[in-house]
Amino acid sequence: MNYKALIFVLSFLVTSTGFGQGRSDVFTSSAEVTWLGLDFSGAKFIGDRERLGSESDIRHLLDAINDLMVKEADKYNVAAAIQKKKVEYATDVVKEHNSELDVLSMISAEGKDHVHLSPSGVEEIIASYDFKGKTGIGMMFNVESLNKLIDEGSYWVTFVNMGNKEVLFTERVTAPPSGFGMRNFWAGSVNGALAKIKKKEFENWRKKHG
Repeated sequence: MNYKALIFVLSFLVTSTGFGQGRSDVFTSSAEVTWLGLDFSGAKFIGDRERLGSESDIRHLLDAINDLMVKEADKYNVAAAIQKKKVEYATDVVKEHNSELDVLSMISAEGKDHVHLSPSGVEEIIASYDFKGKTGIGMMFNVESLNKLIDEGSYWVTFVNMGNKEVLFTERVTAPPSGFGMRNFWAGSVNGALAKIKKKEFENWRKKHG
């Protein structure tokens, strides 16, 4: 095998195993993206203590919102938001990570906690993840805050190379909640964030990162 052929084969192997994924790949219509779910590692529930109930209630809420997005994927249309025909789903990755969190520490009465994450903070969260051998582009919402004081959810929309845990980019999006019951109320905010991404944010990100 000559030198050029060897380079071609090595490049193909790197790309095919997902380690060659870059931020520009996020904007390729044919790119395969895996929806990982809502990560609550840095989340704060602000101003709604009486409705959160017990620790087990909070843990159930975290799972319930993630499960709802899979069950009603046509409504919570991640693929449409990022201009893909489809996305794969692997919410077990995030759900397992969420299960290890101290959920009681998420409760806050402080408005200042609404904005407290940063790109570097998201990178630290991603570094702590086990992607279970998955490669390629993963997408998750890193929940910053669900703020009942101002009726707004804040999320860092994160694209990651699952092969090497590199954060390709992360951007903050906010949206108001809607719906009845804690799960649907905050899931409405997630849906609002997806609508914003579909309407303009993804194109803005393409200009900035693509």
